Amino acid sequence: MNLKIKCPVCGESVDKFDICDNCGWQNSGPDEKETDPKGPNKMSLNEAKIAYNEGKEIN
Repeated sequence: MNLKIKCPVCGESVDKFDICDNCGWQNSGPDEKETDPKGPNKMSLNEAKIAYNEGKEIN
């Protein structure tokens, strides 16, 4: 069973610990920090939110 959550970057529905189809963010679960890159993400969550709002690629 997959648990759906809101992507912390763009707000779309995504499976927990899955890659968001809308913005490409790899969700790292509820312990995700705003300032630390986690898992395969090269950006921090805060950097990804800014990039998404500016229409830039998230990596």
